[in-house]
Parts: sequence; structure tokens; C-alpha cells
Amino acid sequence: MKISHLPYDLESEILSRVPTKSLAKFRTTCKRWYALFRDPNFIKKNFGNAPISVDHHGIHNNVDPSIEFSGKLSSLKDSEDLKISKIFHCEGLILCSTKGNTSLVVWDSSTGETRRIRPRTRYRYDDYYALGYVNSKSSGHSFKILRSCYYENDQKQRVAEFEIYELSSDSWRVLDYFTRDYGVFCSGRSLKGNTYWVAGDKENGLFMLYFDFTTERFGRFPLPFESFNPEDTAALSVVREEKLSVLHQKILDFSNEMKIWLTNKIDETIELSWSNFVLTVDYDKFNLPSVVNVTSFLLDEENKVALCSDIDMDDEYKTRVYVVGEDIYKQVYKDTTKASYINWPLLINYVPSLVHIKKNTLKRQKKRKSREVS
Repeated sequence: MKISHLPYDLESEILSRVPTKSLAKFRTTCKRWYALFRDPNFIKKNFGNAPISVDHHGIHNNVDPSIEFSGKLSSLKDSEDLKISKIFHCEGLILCSTKGNTSLVVWDSSTGETRRIRPRTRYRYDDYYALGYVNSKSSGHSFKILRSCYYENDQKQRVAEFEIYELSSDSWRVLDYFTRDYGVFCSGRSLKGNTYWVAGDKENGLFMLYFDFTTERFGRFPLPFESFNPEDTAALSVVREEKLSVLHQKILDFSNEMKIWLTNKIDETIELSWSNFVLTVDYDKFNLPSVVNVTSFLLDEENKVALCSDIDMDDEYKTRVYVVGEDIYKQVYKDTTKASYINWPLLINYVPSLVHIKKNTLKRQKKRKSREVS
């Protein structure tokens, strides 16, 4: 029996379990599959079936671990000239900003689709961005970009700017009902379409800040630890696309202890609480030459280990990646060349998806009409 002879529901169920990168190659096999792979319900199901895990590379079995890192921004005419400095991942799409925030690109590495985002007025060096979505049962995810900037104007006044870009309409909107009375202490993480950061102010210390892309509002949650020190290290990570984990270090106290906490499962209602899970690592056990300052991490909840990254301040600022637990430390990667400047590494649990970066048909129609008139 050929797969084309199967009932449609069974055919869809089988294809939903095929890895996304393989499906992307079969989009043009037939019209039926082309339509199926663009269906929001199928995309969501295929994304949910993707295996998610942190592989600690046989470290418990005395196997010498190693990791190969590679990546390429394709399908963009001037991609060779883009110096990507920051990335933000949300359900298969990657938001890339260049050094100095001169350009912004949305990229789907599975399909090779890209879209270069033009600013409403201009991008600034101090911009930070987040990618999220509003979920619709009929049309799937409606992706948005949040741009936030806090800078000093010509009158020496501090100015906060907030804007929303919608991929569906290829347009920016100004959000003028926010003030900025806090600092952001780590890169944002997307979960269930919303974005989370560790932020802080003088009155409350560090807290969990989130942005709801449906209501276009910010909210706050308490962290499982208390800190009023802006020099403390804090980082967030997503676990199995269900939970958040937070990492904390007291770097200024010259403490070599790191702690990681885990939340409950989070859904679209954004109700967050902290579980009893805590991973405590005392780096002094491993006789390392300097204080470790973790910049990003991925947590393996089941095995109670984390894959962490930082830069080696004592070795020409080279990026290093290692697996660590209560009684385990094993380096799995290190740069071979000296860094030209301090570039803080970022680990993300990227899961490919069939999300389609829609073309802006409205602007195309307007251009076509203007040509007809002329």
C-alpha cells in the first residue's frame, strides 16, 4: 500500500512524526503535502512530536565527550556581510541582530526562508529584542517582535522606547504606555509565545519579567532567591518547551557556587511557581584556576547536570562549553583562536519547525497597483 492510499488522518499522523528537516525537503512532492505542511494544526503537532533532550555525551560512562558547532545564515543575498551578534529563538524561527544593531533578520533554518526587518525610524545600539506570538486555532501563530530601548537624548534625558512589529502586516506600532524603571540582566527566553527575562530595580532587587504578546503587557514574578546586587550573574533557560529554569551566582562575593532552580509546567495562562528541584554546584570541588561566570546553560533535569557556557578570562577570552553537576565537571568545547572582543556565548535548545515566514502580500499588491497607475 502506498502512503497516498492511506486515509488522510492517518497519513497526517505519520508525517507529523517525521523530523522537520526531512519534511521541508518534501514540500513540493505534491499539492496535498504542500498544503498540509503549511496547516497551523499540523505545524503545531509536528513541533510537539520533536524529541527534546540534553545529551551529556557519555560523561557518566567514561567516554571522552566532544561537540561540533556549526551554523550558516542562508537564503539572504548579503548574508556574507552580516555580522550576527545576538540571536533570539522562538518555535523554529530565529531573530538575528547584527553587531551594533544595524540590521534585524528573521530566519527559519529548516526552510531557509528569511525576512529582513526594516526599522520604523532607526535601530539603536542599546536596542534589545524579543520574538513571540499570539496563538490562533484557525490561522496558527501570529508572530511579533518587541523592540525596547533605553537611552539618553540630546537634552540629557533618559528616554524609553517600546515598539511592536507584526510579521503578518510587515509594520511597526509604537507602545507608548510603558515606562522603564528596571534593568535587564540576561538574554530573554521564549516559552509558549511569551518572553521572560531576569530584571531588577533598587526597590525589589532581581525579579522575573515577562512580556505577554497577546495582551502586549509586561508582568512580574518573584525569583526563588533574593538579590539586590546588580553584579550578580543570572541566566534563564527553557526545559523541554514546558518549563523555565533560572541560574544564579554571586560573582562579586568571589563565590564559586552556582544554583539552578526549575519552575512548574507553564501554559498559555502564564501561572508560574517554583518546584522543589535545585541543582547546586560548588566549582571549588574541581580545582579550576579562576571563578566561573556562567553566561548561558541548558538543564538536564533527569540527570541533574547542566551544559554551560562562558568565556575563559585567563585564556584570551575564548568561549568554552562544559557539562557540570554536583560531582561532575567536563569541558566539551573550547575556541581554538583568540577572540577579537568579548563575545558572550549563548546556548539555546533549538527545535526546527515548519513555521512559514509569510510574504507581505499587502505591500506587493500596493506596489503592483502603483505600477499599473503609473
